[in-house]
Amino acid sequence: MGAPVPVNARIVHRGPGERLDLMRCGMGRRQGRIVGTLLALTLGAGLVPLSGAPVAAAAETVDCSASTAATAGQAALLADACDKPVEALDARTEFEQVYVEPTGARRLVAAITAQRVHRADGSWADVDPTLRAVEGGFTPIASTADMRFSGGGAGPLVTWQEGASEFTLSWPGRLPAPRIDGDTAVYESVLPDVNLHVTALAEGFRHVLEVKTPEAAANPALTKVRFVLGGDLRPQTSPDGGLHIVDASGTAVVTALGAAMWDSATGQQTVKGGRTQATALDVPRELVSDAREPGERAATAPVRVTLAGDDMLLTPDTELLTSASTVFPLFIDPVFNKNRSKWAYESSNAENNDATAMRVGRQAPPDGSGEKYRSFFEFSVPELRGQHIVSAYMDLQLDHSFSCGATPVYLFRPGGNITVSNGGRMAWNSHPLGSGAQKLLDTWSGNANETGGCGVADQGDADVILDDPRIKTDLQAAATANWTLYTVGLCACDENGQGESDQQRWKRFYPDSTYLIVTYDLPPYPVVAQPFSQTTDCYKQCSSPAIVRDTTPTLNVTVADPYGGVLRTIFEVRTAPSDTAPVVAWNYSPWNPVNTSTPAVTTAGTSTPGTASWQVPVTLTSGTTYYWRASTGDEVGLWNDMGVGVWQTLTIDNAPPTVTNVSSSQYPLKAWGAVVNTPGTFAITGAGDAVEWTWQVDGGTVQTVTSPSVPYTPVKDMVRVLSVKAIDKAGNTSGSAFNHEFWVKPLPNRCWNWRMDEAVGATTAADKGNTDTADQLCGPIGSTVNAKNGTLSPGASFVTGGKSGNAASFTGTGKITTSGPALDTRESFTVMAWVRPSSLVSGDQTILSQDGVNGSRFQLHYDKDANAGAGGWCFSTRAADNTAAPVSACATGMFDGAPLFPPADNVWVHLAGTYDKTTSEIKVWVMGDGLSCTGEVAAATATGSWAAGGSFVIGRARSGGETEFFKGLADKVYAHQRVLAASEICQSLA
Repeated sequence: MGAPVPVNARIVHRGPGERLDLMRCGMGRRQGRIVGTLLALTLGAGLVPLSGAPVAAAAETVDCSASTAATAGQAALLADACDKPVEALDARTEFEQVYVEPTGARRLVAAITAQRVHRADGSWADVDPTLRAVEGGFTPIASTADMRFSGGGAGPLVTWQEGASEFTLSWPGRLPAPRIDGDTAVYESVLPDVNLHVTALAEGFRHVLEVKTPEAAANPALTKVRFVLGGDLRPQTSPDGGLHIVDASGTAVVTALGAAMWDSATGQQTVKGGRTQATALDVPRELVSDAREPGERAATAPVRVTLAGDDMLLTPDTELLTSASTVFPLFIDPVFNKNRSKWAYESSNAENNDATAMRVGRQAPPDGSGEKYRSFFEFSVPELRGQHIVSAYMDLQLDHSFSCGATPVYLFRPGGNITVSNGGRMAWNSHPLGSGAQKLLDTWSGNANETGGCGVADQGDADVILDDPRIKTDLQAAATANWTLYTVGLCACDENGQGESDQQRWKRFYPDSTYLIVTYDLPPYPVVAQPFSQTTDCYKQCSSPAIVRDTTPTLNVTVADPYGGVLRTIFEVRTAPSDTAPVVAWNYSPWNPVNTSTPAVTTAGTSTPGTASWQVPVTLTSGTTYYWRASTGDEVGLWNDMGVGVWQTLTIDNAPPTVTNVSSSQYPLKAWGAVVNTPGTFAITGAGDAVEWTWQVDGGTVQTVTSPSVPYTPVKDMVRVLSVKAIDKAGNTSGSAFNHEFWVKPLPNRCWNWRMDEAVGATTAADKGNTDTADQLCGPIGSTVNAKNGTLSPGASFVTGGKSGNAASFTGTGKITTSGPALDTRESFTVMAWVRPSSLVSGDQTILSQDGVNGSRFQLHYDKDANAGAGGWCFSTRAADNTAAPVSACATGMFDGAPLFPPADNVWVHLAGTYDKTTSEIKVWVMGDGLSCTGEVAAATATGSWAAGGSFVIGRARSGGETEFFKGLADKVYAHQRVLAASEICQSLA
């Protein structure tokens, strides 16, 4: 899909001194050249979306009737929104205009004469020299010169203001009230049969004496015509026969060119009475002389300009004044201009000529004597410095040619710029053209004869378009060299210096219809590679050389264009940083275009950076290094050079690291470790290229370490779980966390209390141990307590009718278990509960235990075989984690020959079991009187000591599997990590 094409301006001349119009036109030959280049570029390049600054506001909010904007940035937004060129007013001068194209490119239209006027109030107006009446006289509607013409009387003929300074030109006598004819004030009969014409110009004025008769020409006052100069700006003569008006610093601000005079000869006059007379024939326009310019066959002569005190003296050519061949009226003309416009000429006879036209070639008689002319024009081009020239051409208008058929004219670049004032004469061959020129730029052939000798009255003006690519090439060199002026010359001579003497090549051009039109742009800024996304692609090494986990990564670059517009970005991925390395993936191909229609986002009017993104469309191989780069182009077809960009390095790694083990000497795996608040270190081992490890304890806050070691101080006791994951540079994370379960030894006096007071229907038995200040046996010991709540299984529930409040009820299939162990069964401990069995006939039943892998470490239980089969309450411990029979201490249920709390259904009894590590003694305590400590104690010697790492269980035991389920009620369950004294056990009865 080709990029939109810049719309070029077409310059149309409406006649000398009139304004120019910029008219949009369809694709012409100049545009066709541009389009061809654009198509060649864009069809061979993929287009990647650009996200960046937003486009201009929606079309319905933009006034597309506007053709100008205050700044280039605003013009770019309007041009993009309305798809038309918009002039940037901040770049407008009296000679230049800059347009912003919808593509973002700029177009300079430069003239060599003033085209518009910048008023004091900041507004602009097209040059309009039409006179209007003001106080004290007449002024032009719009001219770059601040001047006033006399309204008649004794005052100055012309008053010229230049800032705070003033220059006046006066006729030595009273002036009549003028007759106003458009841009001209005519003061009639300032001498007998002599009229004074003063004409306003774009940059100054012309004052011409019209000598109407031979008798008037014989007036001695015309042998030296005197004008009085005044004001604080002072006159100086110039070497070319003209006059400079200078300020206090000696800088010329007004220039009077070398003066000339001409008669009214047309070549169609007859001689009568010794004087040449005009005939009554219709005369072609180009042959007619007037106060503005001589006709093509008018006799001309120079007029000498000198200074005498405050007077300017004009000395007309005596021969032309007095010759019998002179055709009247006769005109004597000096021109005053601001020292602004830049065109000049060379004449081989070193004579001055009028400054109304640019002449080229050999001048024919009678207007000339075979002298040759060359014309030069100088354009102000500071806007082009450092720019890329997209297209360039010159647009001129041919006013008249000697030939009736097409003859050539040649455009050269001479050496050096113009060295005289506007319209002035330079020394012949001081700026060589032809074979001496620095460069031939273009050739044009055409004709515009207007004298009526070509079979038609007037061939009409001819448009001249000079658009050879050499002009663009030469301007590019000028822009690269940062030139501010660009000077060219027209010659009838070819590049070998031949043909200039051929009179058929003589031509005359309009200065105020000479333009240079240049479309220029800047390529986008070099792309800047962005780091890969940590979220989706990488982790630690996201910039080149990047390590990326995504096998189809997204490449992102920052792109920006000095002039905005639509940017297109192309990417390539190769196996090595070389143009010749195999291509892995790209979004363009000179041979097989890919993605050429991918849309791009417009960033018109801004150079705010945006992001161009492209996801690699093939799967890259893990463990392989690739190289990529990108380049961005604009709509005009300018690209930042991919070849000078830095290759970006990319290595794919999607293999996650692993954690194979966690170890700690302070807190070993599933074993009782150090006492709570003891600092611990957990060493991590694994495989892969991990650079970070994340860890958390019991699902808490995730933290990160950069070495395989986790420092952690448990502030809670009991069973804890450290979860660890490994992360590599690419951001690959080990799958599921590696869990290290460790048991934190509680502080002394640690105890647990499941009161079983939960509401009916609850499924969790809360551990209230070490939290209740009213509990004298299991009161608070600090913030290190980690509650061991129990979970009810089916077959266990809360009911009313407990020993105190509610109780847990067991049907023979249910249990209450904690997550992990409560007691360190290697140490001394005590367990207690109020129990109300409901079906002892069902067999062995365990109220409290703590699981090992194979068997319970201890059991507080009913043994049906105890006491010779009579059954009894027992406390048992195993020497190892197996299913072997435990060592038991069983109560007989008798005291002094009488029953004492024997096992019985539906009777509350308080049971306790103790293990004393120091004496290896276990005891069972059976009590039932809440008002006294009456009861029975039985003891046995236990062997072996091991840590049961399973749950603390209420309602069953373990021997190979779950066994000895309890039937009945349990209430007020306690576990203490010490041996309680008899008085303390008795106290728990209350």
